[in-house]
Amino acid sequence: MLQNFIICVNAVIPSAIYLVIGIILKLSGSVTDEQVRKFTHLVFITLYPFIMFDNLYGKDIAGNMDMKLGLYAVGFTFFQLALSWAFVVRIEKDNYERGAMIQALYRSNYVLMGFPIAVNLFGKGNITAVAIIMMLVVPFYNISAVVIFETFRGGRVDVRDMIKRILTNPIIDGGIAALIVMVLGIKLPTAVEWTVTSLSDATSPIAMILLGAALNLKGFSSDRKRILICTLGKLVVFPAVGIAGAVMLGIRDVQLIAVTLMVAAPVALASYAMASSMGGNGKLAGELVVITTITSCFTIPVFLFILKTGGYF
Repeated sequence: MLQNFIICVNAVIPSAIYLVIGIILKLSGSVTDEQVRKFTHLVFITLYPFIMFDNLYGKDIAGNMDMKLGLYAVGFTFFQLALSWAFVVRIEKDNYERGAMIQALYRSNYVLMGFPIAVNLFGKGNITAVAIIMMLVVPFYNISAVVIFETFRGGRVDVRDMIKRILTNPIIDGGIAALIVMVLGIKLPTAVEWTVTSLSDATSPIAMILLGAALNLKGFSSDRKRILICTLGKLVVFPAVGIAGAVMLGIRDVQLIAVTLMVAAPVALASYAMASSMGGNGKLAGELVVITTITSCFTIPVFLFILKTGGYF
């Protein structure tokens, strides 16, 4: 049992260390907020496609993904959104707060927290299921977030804009490129494969360090009730329900961990920018990103330990 606990903790420690490095860089004044924003955008548009491409190219997609897993991932994400929406609307009367709270309850930082932990558990090249689920849920995150904030600020959803957002998302583009290459039977030159792999390997450490530098540890509000509700829902309630449902459906091993990381990851960093730019409480959204990111370094190992001890992976 102790060995299982060590394995699960070790899977998260590298991500936690990267976060700490980023926090130290920020607190020491080595980087400014503007520099962090620029570097984060640069990493997003230049490196994220490679991490997705590398984890799909040449892999047995059919063997790593069945209809049950895909339907469950999308279905549970929709369930999270629907339940979060109904719950928040019931307890919160201010539209300014509603969007940020709903988004915090269902939208996960799956890309940054999911990939590195999965790699640490199963090894590079064995986490295709994680990449596939990411291709399925990331578009849903983007579309639903726009719908949420437009609804609560009385705006109108622009369908063409949403489609453009999906088609220009670097994560989706990387996955599409990999699928096209495989369908056409294209074999990349060895030198190109090495380059893609190197860029993919560099993505998670750089992105996690930037995430740490982006966390604003100062000026927290006294709105403890909303923060507590969203944190418990995001990191405890929904993960417990989502993981239990996957286990009951017979989902196991790397596929189960893909689901686990999807539901147990902290609030997406993008939720802060979305709330701030679309009439929501950006300050609350930013605080939830910070608190859930730090707290998830403790909650994720607990869920992994329970699954490992139960023999589910």
